[in-house]
Amino acid sequence: MAVPKTLTLPAIPIRDMVLFPGARVPFVVGRSASVRTLELAIKAGDHLLMLTQKDAKVETPGQDDLFAIGTLALVESVIALPKDYYKVGVKGIARVNLRRYDDSGEVIQAEAYLLPEPSHAAGESLQPFHQAVEAFLGRNSDASRLLSLDQIRELPLGKAIDTVAGLVPAEVKQKQEILDQLEIEPRLEALMRLLELDAARSDVDRTLDEKTRQRLDQDHKQYVLNEKMRVIQQELGKKEEKDESTRLKDQIEAAGMSAEAKAKALEELERLEAMPPQSAEATVSRTYLDWLVALPWQALADERLDLMEAERVLDEDHSGLDKIKARILEHLAVMARLRNVPPKARDGAGEPNEDRAPLRGPILCLVGPPGVGKTSLARSIARALNRPFVRLSLGGVRDEAEIRGHRRTYIGSMPGRIISLMKKAKVRNPLMLLDEIDKMASDFRGDPSSALLEVLDPEQNASFQDHYLDVGFDLSQVLFLATANMRHQIPEPLEDRLEVLELSGYTTKEKLAIAQQHLLPRALEGHGMKDMGVRFEPAALEKLVQAYTREAGVRQLEREIANILRKLARHTLQPHLLDSAGEVFDPVITADRVPKLLGPEKILENRAEDTAPPGLVNGLAWTPTGGDLLTIEAAVLPGKGNLKLTGKLGEVMQESANLALSYVRARAERLGLKRDFLDTVDLHVHVPEGAIPKDGPSAGITLATALISVLTGIPARADMAMTGELTLRGRVLPIGGLKEKLLAAHRQGRKAVLIPSENARHLEEVPAEVREQLSIHLVSHMDEVIQLALTRMPEPLGPESASPAAPAPPREKPATAQ
Repeated sequence: MAVPKTLTLPAIPIRDMVLFPGARVPFVVGRSASVRTLELAIKAGDHLLMLTQKDAKVETPGQDDLFAIGTLALVESVIALPKDYYKVGVKGIARVNLRRYDDSGEVIQAEAYLLPEPSHAAGESLQPFHQAVEAFLGRNSDASRLLSLDQIRELPLGKAIDTVAGLVPAEVKQKQEILDQLEIEPRLEALMRLLELDAARSDVDRTLDEKTRQRLDQDHKQYVLNEKMRVIQQELGKKEEKDESTRLKDQIEAAGMSAEAKAKALEELERLEAMPPQSAEATVSRTYLDWLVALPWQALADERLDLMEAERVLDEDHSGLDKIKARILEHLAVMARLRNVPPKARDGAGEPNEDRAPLRGPILCLVGPPGVGKTSLARSIARALNRPFVRLSLGGVRDEAEIRGHRRTYIGSMPGRIISLMKKAKVRNPLMLLDEIDKMASDFRGDPSSALLEVLDPEQNASFQDHYLDVGFDLSQVLFLATANMRHQIPEPLEDRLEVLELSGYTTKEKLAIAQQHLLPRALEGHGMKDMGVRFEPAALEKLVQAYTREAGVRQLEREIANILRKLARHTLQPHLLDSAGEVFDPVITADRVPKLLGPEKILENRAEDTAPPGLVNGLAWTPTGGDLLTIEAAVLPGKGNLKLTGKLGEVMQESANLALSYVRARAERLGLKRDFLDTVDLHVHVPEGAIPKDGPSAGITLATALISVLTGIPARADMAMTGELTLRGRVLPIGGLKEKLLAAHRQGRKAVLIPSENARHLEEVPAEVREQLSIHLVSHMDEVIQLALTRMPEPLGPESASPAAPAPPREKPATAQ
């Protein structure tokens, strides 16, 4: 075999095409380097190398970006185009194998081997190839105008393959695969695969075209038959049924829309009549009209504003919560008074379309831990007012369109959830609960809390603009209520529209009453055991509350009651379970039977001990699920004065611990400590609460008491808990969440509590039962805390004047509130 001839010629990289030997193709040259290379090729004899790019997006390809097999081409024509572009006509001559590609200069040159064209072995049948080409030309009119089967028969097989390959529509990689084949047989196989793929694609296109034609014929046939049916009915004298446009127009007239909405609906109906029924735009318009006519523009629920009945319903559904229920009744009383005030016509809105004054009072927001009855309170208010109840869950909502809806230009657009709930309520004065308003978030899709401002503002919600409806809708008659678990997580602009009512939690006595009056009857009916005579003794319910639940609400208590009832239900249907244990079915649940049904106690009784080791102090904390008791431990270790904090404390508690240590150091001698007591010891403060994150400005005096106790060796009272923040001068600052914290102390069996004296005004919020059973001490200075919390007072090392920061001595007897 002869050695391939080496060529060094100008080279042009081409995109989205493959040039075959013998084929003539036009292409456009626009890159500056390619234009200069073309000019060089024309001067050097009109020959150049055509090399296909692997990726058409590469602007300045290198050798690695080009296929190795290219084509030697002859420039036949050059036409100048605007903006320095050229249309070039070239003819492929032969295959070349790229050896070196040089684009470092002003022009692109390449060195390549000229590949000889192999001959085809005689005697091999070409009939399948000719049949495939004939079929291709038969289904491709453009190719048949350029080529005939007779011309293919006259060409050598290699050139015939290249000629057909240049005309077959295919991807660049598929065509390059044929160009890469230097032998005839593999080249023919690659082309036959390409022709088979083209035939399959043509069959699919033909099938789709046939189905589309049949569908159009069917639609036309249906239209003709409907028209004939209409004419026949007219000839027979039968009443003609209303068409869709007429029905929609009647619905628009009867919907009682505002003038703006009615004009918009009639305009959309005219557009719908001009559209083909099967078009996508017709579906969008029809859905929009369906929403408009389905909304309650005028329908009002027959509201009942009877305060006596409302009070009866609230007392029937909820035990306790006296202040919350009183505030709700005050709100309803104002609504009743407003009903006697005639509504005013709105500016620019014409005559009002209702006979009721808009609701302009504050929006009540029930804030409290889970399970205290926020949602059930809203349901009771709706039942008392005889209004439909709808609930909008805002937990995790991030998209503003959830409130305002999507514009109709978007595919799959729908109204917002406010409008959707109004459609569901079927009246324009439902009670709408905005549930979990503190769990909304904002991101690139907008701020849903800002969208709620318009919903809750009585000056704006009379013409609420939903993006999908694009017309104003009156929300002024909707009674809005909101719920949240944590007040500080409610967005500030939104909180300004709300009046917060805090539900702190229930005492044990209140939980027992709720269980007897509400949870048990509902659970018995829900488990099909209403007529089985099942009864819980008070001691059994108290066992459930104290040993199996630790919560501010009653949700877990309800689960435990249901757990017992499920086991009893199984016992009634499988008596052998009882026989094997030597028992008989007993519908009375006693305290002794509770562990047998539920297993060991889930919550160990954390009762106060008579004595506690030095450094162990009980603190009180507020959590999203209510109050809790935190046991703070302090230990003294050999060291160099470092303070180590553990227990996953937040930044505020870490600062409180450092502040407490500074207070102890400043008053070291008065506390019986040497001034340099930290030079040889390290202090370790730990809050062993299962690695739950803890933070909040209420642990200052607790941390200081723990440090003083462990440093002086004087134990703190084990039956006492405390809460309050501390300053460097020893002043005790007020705290929040007093009711929740005192409930936690009562629940944990503590007998005495220290609270800041400035929180005395909040004691009236604490249930009387808790105040009676706790000895509540009011303190204003850390000296009072030490006097009350430690089992004895520390003995100072020297005179009290030895400490420059020493404040005035405490009162002889700190204040006590019962």
